[in-house]
Amino acid sequence: MSVCLQTGCITAMLLFLQSGAATRGPALLESAGTTITENTSHAESPTNCRIIYLGFVGALEPPNNKHSGVVQIRETLQGKAYPDVCANSFSPYTWMEGRDWLMKHFPAHGGALTPQELQVAPRVILVGHSMGGWAMMTVARELRSRNIPVELTIQVDSVGITDYTIPRNVKSAAIFHANDVLMLLTTKHLRREDPSGTTILEDVTVAGAGHESITRDPRIRELVLEEVERLRKTFAEGGLGAHSAASGNESAAQK
Repeated sequence: MSVCLQTGCITAMLLFLQSGAATRGPALLESAGTTITENTSHAESPTNCRIIYLGFVGALEPPNNKHSGVVQIRETLQGKAYPDVCANSFSPYTWMEGRDWLMKHFPAHGGALTPQELQVAPRVILVGHSMGGWAMMTVARELRSRNIPVELTIQVDSVGITDYTIPRNVKSAAIFHANDVLMLLTTKHLRREDPSGTTILEDVTVAGAGHESITRDPRIRELVLEEVERLRKTFAEGGLGAHSAASGNESAAQK
């Protein structure tokens, strides 16, 4: 099969899967013979979660795929060295379950969080691979509607029609893309809803990486762990609450 034909087939398949992900994802996976693996995250108490890591794997992967860098980061953050971090990973087909898991760590009322609530709320890190990049951006936009900041988003060979623009509640963003058969389909050249409020940390084409192996690029892991340590340091210095409250007021003023 030629590269062009292969690319066209993969493109058509992923776009079809994306179009039905929100409402037909589980049924599509079952009909394709793919097993939806239940997440096996460690027991966690919302009161202990100062930092939340939410990852989304690719469209054709189970949420606990041990070969995915998204899952490997999750497993690291579930270790004893990170008692203040709650980490989980989901399939993009079940992105609403991921969103709901994350929102369990925030006040349950509808509408935007107040500056006072933001002072004590957990800090959020989002990572998404392939169609998981689309799922991640969808969650980020839903958090924007609640006035919840996102400290860091990382898109890894992201695939999606609506994942080009970083919402204004994201403080820092990065994107990694492979130079492989899907290069004509994956997202590049991110746009920022608020260029003054969002910093693009990395925009990298990873040499020699494929669509699957790129998730294990060590720079992705380093960005996440560095952000966790930065947040921990700021917590310890007592400066994060005031900063988040200010961000909350600014975001509310922009609506």
